[in-house]
Amino acid sequence: MGSELKRMLSGHGFLASFFLGLLAILSGTDWPAGGESLPAGNFLLLAERSFCCRAVSFLLPLVSVLPWSDSFLAESKGGFLKACLPRQDKRSYTENKILAVALGGFLSWMAAGLLVLGLYFVLFFPMEQRGTVSFAMAWRPLSVLLRCGILGAVLASAGGCVSALLCSAYLSFGLPFAGYYFCLILQERYFPYALWLYPPQWISGSADWGPGKEGLWLLLFLFLAAAVGLHGGILYGRVEEI
Repeated sequence: MGSELKRMLSGHGFLASFFLGLLAILSGTDWPAGGESLPAGNFLLLAERSFCCRAVSFLLPLVSVLPWSDSFLAESKGGFLKACLPRQDKRSYTENKILAVALGGFLSWMAAGLLVLGLYFVLFFPMEQRGTVSFAMAWRPLSVLLRCGILGAVLASAGGCVSALLCSAYLSFGLPFAGYYFCLILQERYFPYALWLYPPQWISGSADWGPGKEGLWLLLFLFLAAAVGLHGGILYGRVEEI
């Protein structure tokens, strides 16, 4: 597993997704005026708004699938699997691969978001008035970022499913993007009250999802379990054919 994660984290896809996520978040920053006195904890509010911006919603599918979704196809075509599988059983390979693919989509957003949060702290915390920053204030941007990461893992796993099933890197990038935007357009044009169908709402969680937003977290974890399970089933079937 360590080798798989190391290859994923050092790959060009992960670096590209990290920088795209970073640019998306920074593009939504509502920069305060110079010399302006800010309320305590304002850097957390800035981070929350940036994580919910339009650019993040737009680039979420692309950033999520870039790190490792097509890795099985690349390894299969490049001959890596023929050298790897005799030293590693197929079940272990499948488990490592589905975990690494999901973590690729998750970690790209988490790394970009935490870096921006640290940047906001360095830039804006000295401009803030003295006061107490509660746990609830800190949890709000972190929960939004965590939902971005979970959605990233779902989309990355969906890309992995397509890559293993259809053997096309282009479709592994394109179909999760198309499905994501199909949900967005369907809600905006035809079902305006179906917030469970609207990806930006999954990120912001601004609607009434119950105490502590349990309904939203349950929905996201169900999506994740379904995507990872489907990816594992398809991938194991493909590996069995080799």
